[in-house]
Amino acid sequence: MKNASVQGQTDIFSVFGITDEYTEQKKREEEERQKRQEEMRKRQEELKKNAEANPSSSKPAAKKEEPFEVNHDTFIYHLGQHLAITDYFSTEEIENGLPSKKKSSNGEDDSEETAYKKITGEDVRKRLEKDFPDLVAAYTDMVYIKQKNMLMAVPKAKKKGLNQDCTQNPSASAGGFVVPSKIPFGILQDFIALSKQFQEKYGTELHGDIYLNLETKEFFMDIPHQIALRTTVERNEDPYVTAQKLLDIPFMKVMEIHSHHEWAPIPSMTDDQNERQGSMLYAIVGKVHQFFPEVTVRYFNTVLQEHIPLNPFKVFENPFTSVPSQYDVSVVEVWS
Repeated sequence: MKNASVQGQTDIFSVFGITDEYTEQKKREEEERQKRQEEMRKRQEELKKNAEANPSSSKPAAKKEEPFEVNHDTFIYHLGQHLAITDYFSTEEIENGLPSKKKSSNGEDDSEETAYKKITGEDVRKRLEKDFPDLVAAYTDMVYIKQKNMLMAVPKAKKKGLNQDCTQNPSASAGGFVVPSKIPFGILQDFIALSKQFQEKYGTELHGDIYLNLETKEFFMDIPHQIALRTTVERNEDPYVTAQKLLDIPFMKVMEIHSHHEWAPIPSMTDDQNERQGSMLYAIVGKVHQFFPEVTVRYFNTVLQEHIPLNPFKVFENPFTSVPSQYDVSVVEVWS
């Protein structure tokens, strides 16, 4: 009996020259995603070359707060919006600085005199926080880009890691976190592949940041500078480097994801301490040595002050929703 299949023939659509619109659409989306990831990779390579040419620039940003020159034309770029500095600071504050009281230096009385200091990134962050509660100090770096006379709020991540408390299951409390749209499975697949590679080659964890382009409504992932060890991973990228990568993208950071290599994706005490930003999703990929790794997703409820687990199917696209049509399932008897 001859094989009924035709070499190169994979589906019924091609028999009659019919276009499978769903498959074609998913193919185009995947090609676009790969293109964006390649652009991000090239941009990262350029930054890496610049860092190697100037080693001092590749070091993590110093914690010292540096003043910068703001003027009436300075704008703040956040969540795809161009916010005028004048919306948050008066003309007098921009020109003269922020007033502060200090004791008189003449030593004759206890009177106070007014001193002025230049506006800093932290000053801007504090005022922005009133309109954007996600811009808390612990998770935000303010970067000034002089050539554009622009300020950008860059999200930062804290150390992730395993420890001996990774034996309990995550809390099963219900939550009300709303995910606007699902992250493409291809992004999760990419991260799992990278995690497998790092687990096999080095036996370490890995960290990734997932963003949403607010203009195109498309997700993309970035692997930032980090220190990866067997039991911890810590993002240490200079916020200016992050800002340069995201400079022309109206972005919102939606998820931090890290791996636990061959261990279960159960949040550790370190994870619990450092994953507490209410506007962020947190995911862990564990047991990456298995054919199908395990994934946990959660967010931090700032009102309840606890982590709320989420079903990964509600956050990531399900790769198994497209049911194949080339099989005759009418032969299956379903007994209830």
